[in-house]
Amino acid sequence: MSSKKKAKQYCVFIKDFKDGRQYFLTGMVGICEREPNRKVKVSVLDEQMHCTTVITNLKLLSKEEAGFLLSLKLPDRSRWLCNDELLKSVCSLQRNDVVQLSTNKVGIVKDILSLSLYSELKKTHIVVELLDGIGGKTQTVHPSEIVCVSSSSSATASLHAEERKLSSEDEEAQQKLNGRSNLASQRSGLSSSETNVADYPACSSLSSAEHHKDPSEVQHPSNTAMNLNIPDLEIGSMVEVKAKNNATVYGVLRWIGKLSAYEEDYAGIELDYEMKECTDGTFKGQRFFRCASNRGMFIKLAECKPDGRFLSSLPQDGFKSSSCPKGTPVDGKPIGENTTTFLLRTLSSGKVVEDEDLMEDVPPVTESEALLKMEGRMKGIQGHYNSCYLDSALFSLFSFSPVLDSILHLPLKQEEKVQEILRREIVNPLRKTGFVSAESVMKLRKSLRCESFTFEEKDPEEFLTLLLHQVLAVDPLIKIRSCDKIQECYSYQIIMEQDNALKVPSVQQLLERSFLTCNLKFEEIPSCLIIQMPRFGKAYKMFPKIVPSLELDVTDLLYNTPRECFICGRLAEVECYQCVMDPYLMPGKNKQFCCLCNKQVHIHRKRQDHVTQKLDFPVDVSATALFPRYKLELFAVLCIQTSHYVSFVKYGPSKTSWLFFDSMADRQGGVKGRNIPEIKACPQVGEYLTMSEEELASVDLKQMDEFAKRFFCDMYMCMYQCPALYLYR
Repeated sequence: MSSKKKAKQYCVFIKDFKDGRQYFLTGMVGICEREPNRKVKVSVLDEQMHCTTVITNLKLLSKEEAGFLLSLKLPDRSRWLCNDELLKSVCSLQRNDVVQLSTNKVGIVKDILSLSLYSELKKTHIVVELLDGIGGKTQTVHPSEIVCVSSSSSATASLHAEERKLSSEDEEAQQKLNGRSNLASQRSGLSSSETNVADYPACSSLSSAEHHKDPSEVQHPSNTAMNLNIPDLEIGSMVEVKAKNNATVYGVLRWIGKLSAYEEDYAGIELDYEMKECTDGTFKGQRFFRCASNRGMFIKLAECKPDGRFLSSLPQDGFKSSSCPKGTPVDGKPIGENTTTFLLRTLSSGKVVEDEDLMEDVPPVTESEALLKMEGRMKGIQGHYNSCYLDSALFSLFSFSPVLDSILHLPLKQEEKVQEILRREIVNPLRKTGFVSAESVMKLRKSLRCESFTFEEKDPEEFLTLLLHQVLAVDPLIKIRSCDKIQECYSYQIIMEQDNALKVPSVQQLLERSFLTCNLKFEEIPSCLIIQMPRFGKAYKMFPKIVPSLELDVTDLLYNTPRECFICGRLAEVECYQCVMDPYLMPGKNKQFCCLCNKQVHIHRKRQDHVTQKLDFPVDVSATALFPRYKLELFAVLCIQTSHYVSFVKYGPSKTSWLFFDSMADRQGGVKGRNIPEIKACPQVGEYLTMSEEELASVDLKQMDEFAKRFFCDMYMCMYQCPALYLYR
């Protein structure tokens, strides 16, 4: 009796996995084979390795998908695993499919070339005929350069091929195909006169002026052979115009309205490429929209017409968008339009034209709109591939606080792209819509120039140091004096000895003791202070509970700042670390004394061996002056539980204004699905914070609310701000 042969299937790891001493990384491709005990045996094709794992660590692939992923470098595979629809579309390409490349060029697939890669797996390249208004120009590319696909049915493809064949024999049809048809211009009532680029102002990044959304009633040419119903020109339409050398130039319509110097309706266009004498979206010093320098043009609306590269070759209903279908969210924004309009808006840029409001600065979410805008499922920042460290940090820093907004606008000599992604695709959408997609976050992770940040588990302080120091090169957030040397950093790790007498410490106590133990002082008041709690790794915690001080008084931790005597309130001249622990002197508080009180306190026989340290302060300070207190406000707390970061954020001055954010609260669609971020109101956290330290210490953990227990017991990092300072830095 012959045994049945076990079925084999290609697969890819969707999680990092360790089997014995071997590590298997996300993106590795292999052949899996079912075992009787419901485990799966995997032979990795990237390297000569084998392992046994569970099916939830894997994603099954077709032969074409496995060959495609194997042809990519390991770090580059994550992007494709994030977009299952695009992966399937690219791996099932056919001739005459319309594709858009990462270079923003659009073309038609003319040929598919395959090379043997591994056994039956093939490495594929495609030959694309570019639709750039010239015609006939081809380019061989790897499928990984494709960002959007619109595949045709066989009947539509045949019709498309027939139309192209006829167009080569008919001059008028050829002109239509290349977008240069004078006849089409005459039928549509559009002027085909030569346009002088020098007469038009150019565009800039995006619109700060109010947009006029009154599109002209322009009659567009109809193609009876292909039954096209071309929409009217509107903001976001792809258009073509004539330049002064009679060459056809293409772009996206960004603005429609009246210019003060002219009576006719004008259009502001963002061109596909730079041209001399164009601007960045301003006309005579007034801004109408934004785009890159030398890519903005203002021209009479009557001289614009729909982009002929697509209208003459794409049937309205004959194409289905496989990677960006109707009704599918693209870059976090839902589409509600027919296929033709969708293609007109997406194929030249790879995504729907961005909401211009998101290009402008968006202020932090206010307390009055926080719950309405932010609370619920699919809110916050969508997690993906071990991104919780980054999601929780960004949400905490930017959702309700402007403390680091200055880094979004600092003039940079390099890495403007990272700054732009952070501002336009993370911070602005988060504040405007309450949601940031995983694709936008992955774009930021890839721009950091460190491959491990695209798939590995990291800590928030690692991410912040990389982003702020190594990439954006912004000034350090914290300056600390140690032995007359200035140390600069972006977060501070509390270092202190174990103290069994300290049962439930506050952040105020921990910071003071850490500074005293290490003989540190703040060189200046930090506008943003990020403090890491005393714990080692993600498991060991020095204290079972920590109380995050709502206000952090840093007066006694400042260098060269006048401080008051602990006893009498006069100008303090010395401090004593050993007195901090004295049970008769309110233990836990900083102890600094004037000369008289210092002598009296240390006359006691148990304190005669104390070693005091002289304080630095300005020489012209009066000993009886009133000394101001400098305090920082708590605005966010990051917690970690079982290797997963979440955050609690204060969204207003009210004591109960607290939100809980989890970028991976749920998952939809199993292995092939996506994480569902969620934000929940947790006012009970604020109620606990109003208790005294003694009351909190006596609260039974088992009786604590789920959110409060996580808040106090799993605390990893506290974030403080100084509103009086961050507006000036």
